[in-house]
Amino acid sequence: MAQEIREFAVTIPAGTTKSVPLVTPITFPSRIVTSVAWRVPPGPSGLMGWALTSDGTPVIPVQPGAYMVTDNQADTWYLEGYLDSGNWQVTGYNTGIYPHTVYLTFQLDLPGTVETTPPPSAVVGADVVGATGTVTTPAAPPAAGGSSTPAPDDSPAVITAVLSAMLEQLQAAAAG
Repeated sequence: MAQEIREFAVTIPAGTTKSVPLVTPITFPSRIVTSVAWRVPPGPSGLMGWALTSDGTPVIPVQPGAYMVTDNQADTWYLEGYLDSGNWQVTGYNTGIYPHTVYLTFQLDLPGTVETTPPPSAVVGADVVGATGTVTTPAAPPAAGGSSTPAPDDSPAVITAVLSAMLEQLQAAAAG
C-alpha cells in the first residue's frame, strides 16, 4: 500500500511536433515510486505520443525517441529501482488538431521505508524493473524534548547518480 498518491494531468496541445515535443515537469519530494497508473481517454487516434523522462533522459520507454502511443487505454506499471528524486517529466507530441491529455497517478513510499510487493495487476501489462535507484535512510527521530532539523535535499545527487548509471548503460549497449 502506497504511503502517498500524487496525480497529474498533462495536456499536450494540438500541433506539438516530435521534433519539438512538450516537456512538462512532474515533480514531488524525494520518494520511492512503487507504481505509475496512466490513462489516455479516447480521441488521440495515434496522433499523440508521450514518455516519462527525467532531465530529458528517457525513463519509460527507455529507448531514446520512443513514445507510448495509445487511445482509450489505461494501465498500471509496478516499478522497482526507478529514480526517487521526484524529478520526473512527461515529454509528448500531438500532431492532431485537438489537445489531448494523459492522466498519471504516482504511488509513492517515503525514502528508507520497507517496500512491499504489490499485488498482481488486474489490467494488461507487466511489472517494470528499472536500471538504477537509490533508497535513502530516514533521518533519526529527534531526542525527547528536542527539535528536529529537516533532512538536506539530496535530489541533485540522486539525479546525477541515476543519469550517470543510465549513460553508462547506453554507452555499454552502443559499444556492445
